[in-house]
Amino acid sequence: MLTKQVLIDSDPATGEPNRDVDDGLAFLLLLASTDIQVRGITINFGNVSADRGYQVAKNLLDLAHLDIPVYKGAASKSDLGRPNPAVDYLIETVRATPGEISLLALGPLTNIATAMMLDPGFAPNLRELVVMGGSLHFKPFSIFGEFNLHLDGQAASIALSAPVQKTLITMDVCSKAVFRQEHLRMLENHDSPISRYLVKAISPWLDLNRKVFFRAQGFFPWDVVAAAYLIEKTLFDENLCSLSVQKTGLRSGRIENCQPYDPTQPGDGSLPVNIPMELDTQRFMPHFLSSLLKF
Repeated sequence: MLTKQVLIDSDPATGEPNRDVDDGLAFLLLLASTDIQVRGITINFGNVSADRGYQVAKNLLDLAHLDIPVYKGAASKSDLGRPNPAVDYLIETVRATPGEISLLALGPLTNIATAMMLDPGFAPNLRELVVMGGSLHFKPFSIFGEFNLHLDGQAASIALSAPVQKTLITMDVCSKAVFRQEHLRMLENHDSPISRYLVKAISPWLDLNRKVFFRAQGFFPWDVVAAAYLIEKTLFDENLCSLSVQKTGLRSGRIENCQPYDPTQPGDGSLPVNIPMELDTQRFMPHFLSSLLKF
């Protein structure tokens, strides 16, 4: 099997107080896969500032003894359309390897939409774009817009209407998987620098989710589910859809007009968006946890 070439655009905050840990977990899932080569990581604002996200990514890679380039990108949605080191790297890498790069978006889409704006060939030259974001029925995010898409609705609209094969991993399908206390104990029993780092980062986030947020006896590993799609698509079903995204306002990033894709109807050339609604959690969780224990 050929190794899949992956770029990750993210807003990592693993280990930061009261911030989601899932970006870093998604990194490790991909880095542990023998079928994936992570070519580089670009940083966007979101969970934390771009400056802090850059340092979080570097710290995790250093702890794992991995030499992977990291580039800092957009500091806010006002940077949409403006070049930065992350955007330059995205454009250069995709231009040099047309049709080979799978791009995984785990934060607001400002860097990616900017690359599409500055280089018309960027989107068509991607192998695929996989986005963690959006909600169809997961309230209240289905009403007001999920975090990643909400922070830059204009960028989300650009990226999800681009002429590239797209998959949107929404909160609906991510919420089918839950990281629980027993999963944390597996990491506690695996004594390595990475597992100790993860236990320290995950413990307070797990407690906060169990007591305050979703009360699901754990937390939903949003970004990890999106990363898993790149490794094993058979974990998911397929639903090709046409949709639009609210660009501004209180409901910025809200998915609208989502309906089954009809290839017989005239379109704008943007290609449909695949929105999986089912996840094989019986296979997903063991694969995810075994990947973390490889470090």
